[in-house]
Order: sequence, then C-alpha cells, then structure tokens
Amino acid sequence: MRCLSHKAEAIAICSYCGRAVCDECAHSIHAERISCSEPCSIALTRNEVALQTMLQQGKQNAKASAFYCYLCGALSAIAAVTAWFMLPSPFLILFTGGCAIVLTASGVWYGRIAGEKPAPRSRSHSQSGNSADPAGARGRAAPERLEGALP
Repeated sequence: MRCLSHKAEAIAICSYCGRAVCDECAHSIHAERISCSEPCSIALTRNEVALQTMLQQGKQNAKASAFYCYLCGALSAIAAVTAWFMLPSPFLILFTGGCAIVLTASGVWYGRIAGEKPAPRSRSHSQSGNSADPAGARGRAAPERLEGALP
C-alpha cells in the first residue's frame, strides 16, 4: 500500500479518513491513533472528547437511576409492611412487596453499571502497518473523505 501524498510505502492508515500514510505525513505517531493531517487529528480529538463526555454522563445517569430505584424500593417495602398491618389485603401486600423487590434489583443493576470501569482500549488495527484493508477486520468500507470538509 502506498501513501496518497508521497507515493512512499505506507506505515499506517489514518484513523479518521482511512487514507494510507507514510512516515513523512503521519501525525501523532506516538498517540493512540495515527492521522494523516491536522484536520483529521483535530476531528479525532473532538470525537474522543465527545465520546468521553457521553460515557461520563451515562455513568452519572446510572448512579441517579440506582438511587431512585433504591428509594422507590424502600418506599414500596414500607408500603408493603404498612399494608400487612393496616389493610390485610393479599393483593396490595403482594403487589407492593413485588414492586419493592423489582425496584431494589433494578437499583443493584444500575449501581453495577455505574460502578463498571470501561474496558481498556486495544491498539487500533490500522496502526499495525501490515493491514491491506483500510477498514480493518470489521467488514465495513473505509469512509470517503471530501477535500476540505470535515463533518
């Protein structure tokens, strides 16, 4: 595979646009991802920041959901105990008790999601330099890049 700009042997593939790059035109060679140009580097950084923001917000949402599930589970358990002593209705006792169990289990599930650490990122397939497929083993076509335009 040859570099598009210099017609030299490519060492990697740009992580953003999928172009082959040589030693001379590779940006951020020591970073986690290799890019072919400054606009591609900026776009990769912007995408990484957006991804980290979404992951952080998702974790915060899971923590809030766990708290509210625990709170509603506790209130349902209190309602079940109150129904046991005040209103001896089997349906009401079983319903509120079941809700307490389901809500507490949901709180545990959300709590586990909020406490999970993201899996370590593996080195990009395109950095190995020996890939003939710019899209890697994912089976997707490499995205085409329009000159001068970044999404």
